[in-house]
Amino acid sequence: MARSGPFALVIGHSSDHDAGMGKIVVGIDGSEGSAHALKWAVDEAKLRSAALQIVYSWQYPLYVTSEPIYIPPPDKEVIMQSANSTAERMIADAGVAAAGVPYTVETPQGRPGPEMVRLAADAELLVVGSRGAGSVRELLLGSVSNYCAHHATCPVVLVRPTE
Repeated sequence: MARSGPFALVIGHSSDHDAGMGKIVVGIDGSEGSAHALKWAVDEAKLRSAALQIVYSWQYPLYVTSEPIYIPPPDKEVIMQSANSTAERMIADAGVAAAGVPYTVETPQGRPGPEMVRLAADAELLVVGSRGAGSVRELLLGSVSNYCAHHATCPVVLVRPTE
């Protein structure tokens, strides 16, 4: 079955993993790139009769100032609510429930790349978008897709929107 839409590159192979383990991990962050990755993962989960584990990891914001200043830490519950509401919106937009694909949502605190690799340790695939929240953030944190491609123990699918 040929697919139209985003281009996907698979890195790795599945010979070390049992077929039919039934879990595809997909990372989201609210960006357009992660929306394409989620839609691709939904289609793939349907083809494989697999479940999705949707991951939106988060970190406390980094504040850099030239003067010593006290900035109270953000409320963890507010950050978690924001992560959950973004995940719910993206899940609805991707039509996950309508596709009949079973799914779970994880919102761990931590750097996205390491968290997704950790959660995908027993997965058939790890799916991420090729572009995330922006070039400045990518410079500060490093590329999540690059991290996943180099550290995951399962095949990694990098989904890039078509031009």
